[in-house]
Amino acid sequence: MYPTPLEFTSKNWTVPEGTLPVFDRRIQHLPMQDIILIQGDGNYTLFYCSNGKRIMVSKTLRDYEKLMTESSSFFRIHKSYLINLAYVQRYDVKGEDCVWMKDGQIISIARRRKHQFAAYMRQYLNH
Repeated sequence: MYPTPLEFTSKNWTVPEGTLPVFDRRIQHLPMQDIILIQGDGNYTLFYCSNGKRIMVSKTLRDYEKLMTESSSFFRIHKSYLINLAYVQRYDVKGEDCVWMKDGQIISIARRRKHQFAAYMRQYLNH
């Protein structure tokens, strides 16, 4: 069996620093700072970009989460969402358990992840 394009990219090809490989009709490398959030929907992933562009690919959110480094500004806030902390406008982990993104989207924080998210966000803001 042949490796998937994601396996090729992560093991054999060089991925430019600070980008994620996105496979829509062609392979492209999205700068991570241009990605507002990544939404998973089964075997598909939808990228929301700062320029208003949306890109749907047939890879899982887990595949993209594996490509993230610990130094990245992304956090998996919910089973369906990886958010870029640079685009968080405000968040509430003691009442509504939501994150308000700069593009106007409101994302729920999973109960099991809210304390970890609050700690990760504090660490991100202190850097």
